[in-house]
Amino acid sequence: MNARFVQPVVIQRFWLVAFMATLALLASCWAASPALAEQQLTTASLDPQQIILGQSTTLTVTLTGSQPLQFNMPQVEGLEFGMLGQSHRVEIMNGAILTSTSLIIRVTPQTAGIFTIPGLTPQSQPLILRVSPDNGSGASGTARSSTVPGALLGTPNAEGIRMAADGAAFVKLVLPKRDVYVGESVPVEIEVGARDGFARPNGLPTLTSSEFTLNNLTRQPENYQKVIDGKPYTVFTWHSEIAAVKPGKFTLSLDVPFTVRIRTRPSRDSAIEDALGDPFLQNFFGATVQKDITVSSPSSDLAVLALPTEDQPKNFTGAVGQFSIASDVSATAAAAGDPLTLRLHVTGTGNFDRVDSPMLEHVDGWKTYPPKSSFKGSEATGKGEKTFEQPIIASKPGAQTLPGLDFSYFNPTTKHYETARSAPLQLSISPSLADSSLSAPQAPAPTAGPNKSPANPPPVGLRPDHATESDSVGTLVPLYARPLFLAIPALLALGFIGTWLALRRSAVSRGRSQYANSKAINRILQDLEAASRARDATLFFNIARSALTGSLAARWQLAAADVTLDEVDARLGNEGAEIREILALADEANYSGHEMTSTDFQRWIQIVRDQLTEAPPA
Repeated sequence: MNARFVQPVVIQRFWLVAFMATLALLASCWAASPALAEQQLTTASLDPQQIILGQSTTLTVTLTGSQPLQFNMPQVEGLEFGMLGQSHRVEIMNGAILTSTSLIIRVTPQTAGIFTIPGLTPQSQPLILRVSPDNGSGASGTARSSTVPGALLGTPNAEGIRMAADGAAFVKLVLPKRDVYVGESVPVEIEVGARDGFARPNGLPTLTSSEFTLNNLTRQPENYQKVIDGKPYTVFTWHSEIAAVKPGKFTLSLDVPFTVRIRTRPSRDSAIEDALGDPFLQNFFGATVQKDITVSSPSSDLAVLALPTEDQPKNFTGAVGQFSIASDVSATAAAAGDPLTLRLHVTGTGNFDRVDSPMLEHVDGWKTYPPKSSFKGSEATGKGEKTFEQPIIASKPGAQTLPGLDFSYFNPTTKHYETARSAPLQLSISPSLADSSLSAPQAPAPTAGPNKSPANPPPVGLRPDHATESDSVGTLVPLYARPLFLAIPALLALGFIGTWLALRRSAVSRGRSQYANSKAINRILQDLEAASRARDATLFFNIARSALTGSLAARWQLAAADVTLDEVDARLGNEGAEIREILALADEANYSGHEMTSTDFQRWIQIVRDQLTEAPPA
């Protein structure tokens, strides 16, 4: 046989044998695979196994076999499980086809602690997850009333800012001093930073300590852009004042509610996402979960000093700060009996809610009445002016002198009590016009000449009894038959119809007003019930005071700021005892932390309900 034909035949036989062997191998694999499919193998892993509160970890579950069994999500109290995705894989192992499915599950803790995830099969071991509230130190921190625990603060960066919630937000409280006096208003600055695309504040800052009050918080914060550690942030700045209600050493911090997007991947795997820069691309490529959390500021220690009792003036009302006063009067010249207005202006910085003055009380030659006060202040600077206005009436004419007014306060800078005094006021009071007309002499009647009778002597005796002649008339048509008189009934009918329509419209409007008032009263009573359930006496009495002053102001046609204790006494007398007590308790609650029982709350709620539903006088 020719050698040229032997080689192709050998090659053909070789490929035929190889093809047959491949078919035999595939047949054996196909026959063996059903046996493996019946044996489901399950593995589970947790990465990482230790995290801090506010982060998430990843649970990976692998199911092997051609037909994976139905997977049931684990149920562990305090942990939230969410499916992120799944992947499939086919392998040939020892001539057998092995199919596997991997499930990727996000695990988010709701509280700190040690959690046990039970094994997914009887043969598998349980998984342990450790969640620390403070980077593994184990301290639980200050307890909060919120259902979502506060986010953990990290270590400060080069600028002294401590980030929270995966670097998405921070809160910073700037205090100008660490030693304060009881009642002293200390200006503070609150900085809240939110990483663009990852966090946003959804509420106002609140104090975590009941020993301080947060006053005059600016309504709209300032905001600006800032780059921190190479990442863009929006920084919101509030200006406010804090005041201590009792002496001692305390720790002060702030809570701010946030809505953040927390990464589910470890930070070491997120370097590429951070390098993208743009928040949209970071959220698109990085796995995140949205969560409502509370971010706290670093704690600040404050020493609160009690006000000294030595050399305390008798007219001291609790004002702490730096003040100056000036007085004036509405007119320096007036008649006796004319009302005048004496004004006292108190300007400066401090706790203006404790600024008070009795003005003039008993002054010879003057009638005095209770003063009223008004306040104008600046939220940004903390400066303000409180004006007291007192009606006065001079009871006698002549040159009069109104004595100067004084005001005592405690100066925290000099650490001494100080008294500011205004200069006396000189007034010129003339006799009243009524007294002048009564005392004026009567002028004698003029005469016609010496020894002559008056030119026009007064009539003597009765006037003659006879009819007075009248002018002639141009027509004999009776008055009721004239056209002008006939128009009167038509005008009366139109007037009646117009009056009826006006009264009906007034009744409809009054009904709508009463319905709106009833809804407003119900909202106020609901707010009072909520404050009662929370045992928040300060909020309870502030709501009650606002509701009562608004109701009395509408009833008396006054501004709400003019409804004071003196005004209530002057208008209601003994009938306003309960209202006066609520207004006084509202002022005390801001400083004393008044404790009340459920019975007390219900009693005051009933009193407010009776006052609000009382019909105003006609």
